[in-house]
Amino acid sequence: MNGKENKEYPLASLYLYLTADCNLRCSHCWIAPGFSSRPQDGVPLGRLKKTIREAKGLGLRNVKLTGGEPLLYREFRELLAFLRDEELTVWIETNGTLFDRSLIEALGSDNIDQISVSLDAADEKVHEGIRGVKGCFRRTVEGLRLLSKHRLGFQVIMTLQRKNRLEIPALVQLCEELGAASLKINHLLPCGRAKNAFRQKNNLELEDLIETYRMVERRWPHGEGLNIIFDLPVAMRSIEDITRGELNECKILNIISILANGDYSICGIGQTAPELRMGSVSSDRITAVWHNHPVLRELRRSLPLKLAAPCCDCIFRHQCLGTCRANAFTLTGDLYAPYFLCRSYYDSGRFPASRLTGCAGGECC
Repeated sequence: MNGKENKEYPLASLYLYLTADCNLRCSHCWIAPGFSSRPQDGVPLGRLKKTIREAKGLGLRNVKLTGGEPLLYREFRELLAFLRDEELTVWIETNGTLFDRSLIEALGSDNIDQISVSLDAADEKVHEGIRGVKGCFRRTVEGLRLLSKHRLGFQVIMTLQRKNRLEIPALVQLCEELGAASLKINHLLPCGRAKNAFRQKNNLELEDLIETYRMVERRWPHGEGLNIIFDLPVAMRSIEDITRGELNECKILNIISILANGDYSICGIGQTAPELRMGSVSSDRITAVWHNHPVLRELRRSLPLKLAAPCCDCIFRHQCLGTCRANAFTLTGDLYAPYFLCRSYYDSGRFPASRLTGCAGGECC
């Protein structure tokens, strides 16, 4: 084992995919969960508690609650209380349709670091055309108003595609009205249900995506109280954006996930890529998986060394690790393939020479 393999990798975050189902049918979902509005059992809370306590010994500081729709998890409130008692910070990703007063009270703990709520447009018809369920716009906006009324900070997440591109200015205005701390604009990923969106040409082509980014950054105004985060690989972003914001980094070397059936995975990709599952909480201790599983050991030994061009030639490779490795694997079956947008950017001749080391075509320099 070489020195790099011996390096310590703390488990900073645990991603809990609490449910395999969702109460919406979003056309862009990258993992395509089943549809259900009924409460879900998921992994028994007692088993989660045992695993989380053990994970703290690996350095665990943060737990992200996601899904499916995490608020469908039958023991969600009890899990929140446990995480508070364990002094772990919590991130929540939700569509916001299931908030009520009792849940809002449970979210009032100081350890809730971020609540991210999906809202794809300020127009009801546009949002529901994307989310696939009538009435979901009203319920999400009502949920956001509840969060605001109870002074709970939240982020709005929009997934960008052709049908909602022109909604950005109105959505910015709505976010400011609702009191959102930030608006995160995600680009569409060609996996899960969104494969159909790409086949139907609902995605923004590279040129349109970059132009929209520039419009958000320079031409569509917003107040100082709202932070706007446009999710693009760091190599495609402006110097001003890079210097004032957080780099878009793949956290693959410092996270592990537990799927709704109890399987470990590098992230939610395990729901659609069984080869990236790494045992189960019912039979495998998280300590053993974290230290010894061959997938994790190989990633630690090989990132960013084995990234393919242009990622291996990018000056940001050690920070971003090729952006999202799950997406790269979904599209190619290769954890070291270039991110699809970076490949297109490079092939189009737009990749700035100042962000390349000049040694593309082989292993990282």
